Amino acid sequence: MKPGFLFISLSVVLSLLLITAGCTQPLSPAGPATSEKAGAAGITTNGTRVASVNDTIVYIVYASEKGDQSYTDSAYQGLLAAHNDLSFTSREFTLNESHALPGILENTTGPEKPGLVITIGFQYNNYTEQLAAHHPDISFLAIDQTGIGSDNVRAYEITSYGDSFQSGVLAASATKTGRVGIIMGMQTDLLDTFLKGYTAGARAVNSSIAVDHAYVQQYSPDGFRDPEQAGRIAEGMYRNGTDVIYTCAGASNLGMFDVARTVPGRYVIGTDSDQSPLGPEFVLASAIKRVDRVVYTGIAEYLNGSYTGGEQVTGLKDGATGIVYNPKFAAYNETVSAWEGRAQEEEAKYLLSRA
Repeated sequence: MKPGFLFISLSVVLSLLLITAGCTQPLSPAGPATSEKAGAAGITTNGTRVASVNDTIVYIVYASEKGDQSYTDSAYQGLLAAHNDLSFTSREFTLNESHALPGILENTTGPEKPGLVITIGFQYNNYTEQLAAHHPDISFLAIDQTGIGSDNVRAYEITSYGDSFQSGVLAASATKTGRVGIIMGMQTDLLDTFLKGYTAGARAVNSSIAVDHAYVQQYSPDGFRDPEQAGRIAEGMYRNGTDVIYTCAGASNLGMFDVARTVPGRYVIGTDSDQSPLGPEFVLASAIKRVDRVVYTGIAEYLNGSYTGGEQVTGLKDGATGIVYNPKFAAYNETVSAWEGRAQEEEAKYLLSRA
């Protein structure tokens, strides 16, 4: 969950396509051979069929720098697992490097052009859609992006309503003050899912519970990389009587953990990856999002020829999200697990309400 918000207008993309990016590092033509699918999409030059893309090259564009111990690191783990089991070449881009990709794709051809590009995070919605329109020969896996599915784009949303509902149940079960909170990186439709699920879960346990919410930077993706501001917000919530905070702000979560570490009797619930090691004494559990699994499966299906485009939504019922408990607080597992069926039902209702 730690995106940076990036909207690229068509005019900007077109201008970038005319530029050969200085950071381009061409893959060796002596790399993996192209597949029949790549050749079938190619053109004929002097009687020789030339592949338009290389089906064994994958580009992946992260929402932030690696090392967040959350959303981006989960995606990276999926890439590492795929490399361990499958044969392909990859190139990685961070948010700060993503502006160069349009030019790279425009100026890379044949055996050096990727067959699959994976973009991770809601902030890439327009970016992916425009790249895919300019490069119909490339397949795109757009994780946590919606409404852009097409023949060469799989828009894959991992909804976090169900595991957020469970997190609300956990918070309401653990609080001693009757006041819980949630801090999000910024205000977006994606983060609203966390807020709605968490609030519903907490109030399913206790209809009168107080649920505070705040954004690190309400209208800026910088909220996902501002741990100092996140820490200040958490400190204020704790001072106001909130004793459990659901942390949904990517790398900014680390600032909230720093504060919880210094205030006895205050706890957090992590997100995206198991964050218990970051706070063995105060992280109750983590609401995980299996971005790693989506990355791995997307690469595997592309390489074996079963990739398809379109819209896909997955969540708690499919095992794409869930709760991982800190061993110190594992006793809450039984309590929260009793609500899992309800959480799945509420998630299904929520998804229907958006249709």
